[in-house]
Amino acid sequence: MKRLPLLLCIAVALLGGCKGKPKVISDTDKLKAENFVSEAQFSMQIREYSRAEELFQKAIAVREDYPEYWVALGMARRRQDNKDGARAAYKKAIDLIEDRYDQEKDEKDLGQEAWVLALLGRTDDAVQFLQKKLKEHPDSDYLKKMADPRGLPHTFQTDEFKELAL
Repeated sequence: MKRLPLLLCIAVALLGGCKGKPKVISDTDKLKAENFVSEAQFSMQIREYSRAEELFQKAIAVREDYPEYWVALGMARRRQDNKDGARAAYKKAIDLIEDRYDQEKDEKDLGQEAWVLALLGRTDDAVQFLQKKLKEHPDSDYLKKMADPRGLPHTFQTDEFKELAL
């Protein structure tokens, strides 16, 4: 179980480092969503997954266009063995990630998309996706690290990842 915080850190690095799709949102609402997420992350750490799910849903009610919240919701649902709910959340996240990449062309979204594909149980597709995108962006150090066998493909083999994936 000691690896769960490490896996959550990887998820935060992949997911939290990206900007959301542009949407007008007040500073108060941003803070409200961030507070829900912070409390939800704590709930995940103490294994109160139903509480975490509830809080992620509240964050999504404020910022439904933010894919990171959908991924986190999927993880909370998966921890409760709600595979259909997790699948729906992960798929929504992919749609939002693709939309954001189309607008911003941030290569980190490509890594994030691969991560979520793997969470959907499509690890082979995720690796192929990374390799394809690396060919399209051969100078990307970020994608090189992600596609390296010691990067995401290694993470896909861990027990902690397998507990979150479908």
